[in-house]
Amino acid sequence: MTATTSQSPDPIGLVPSPETIALQLYTVRAPAADDFLGTLRRVAEIGYGAVEFAGYGGVPIPELRAALDEYGLRAMGAHVPLAAFEERLPEALAEVRHLGGAYAVVPSVPEARRADADAVRDLAAAFDRFGAACQAEGLAFAYHNHAFEFEPLPDDEGGRTLFDLLLQETDPALVGFELDLFWAASAGVDPEVLLHRCARRAPLVHLKDRPATGDRPDAPVGDGVLPWPQLLPAAAAAGTRWYIVEQDHPQDPFADVERSLRNLEAMTT
Repeated sequence: MTATTSQSPDPIGLVPSPETIALQLYTVRAPAADDFLGTLRRVAEIGYGAVEFAGYGGVPIPELRAALDEYGLRAMGAHVPLAAFEERLPEALAEVRHLGGAYAVVPSVPEARRADADAVRDLAAAFDRFGAACQAEGLAFAYHNHAFEFEPLPDDEGGRTLFDLLLQETDPALVGFELDLFWAASAGVDPEVLLHRCARRAPLVHLKDRPATGDRPDAPVGDGVLPWPQLLPAAAAAGTRWYIVEQDHPQDPFADVERSLRNLEAMTT
């Protein structure tokens, strides 16, 4: 599909700064399971100014918003499961809006919805609908990748991937991408090339690092082998608005997210 407008508010992105760095709260899910609001407070004390939600911990949305305001945190957006988009769309978007978020992000899709090219085309059409619904509510829609998006689809003669089809079959004015640079690199994709390919369609990036050795699945940003001095400017050139720290397997959640933030600060000052 062809469009001339962009998911980003303007075609020029922002460099990482205290105003553009956020934490994906999935990273601190272990302490949050015991004390969600206390975890938010600790994240603010570490120095983050914004967060991306991945569930609300059973805390009522008005109480969460009050806590964000008290701690000086901004909710830049939230991961919203595909099922919520399909089964409770108005409520799901209202939650993101009430928290002050700007982005509603599908974090993944089940295997049945990506089994072949026809399934992916149906998914792309659904994403366009979700994007239109988000725009009507003053939000932007995005999809977050893992590694499987870059595997060739079994029935596509051209060897295209799920990501190829989503990029081609969705309306750029409605559907953006939250590019997880770690997962792209894990799939054998050059994340800098991917950022260039997704210019004006990558308002969000997820940041975690690939360890130099196999002693842990992932690492704080700056403690691994990904070339951040090249990737961060490439993200800004691609129109990125938010740089979101995330680790799937932190060794010490609070220590790791603080390490990522300090490393990012050192890289960008």
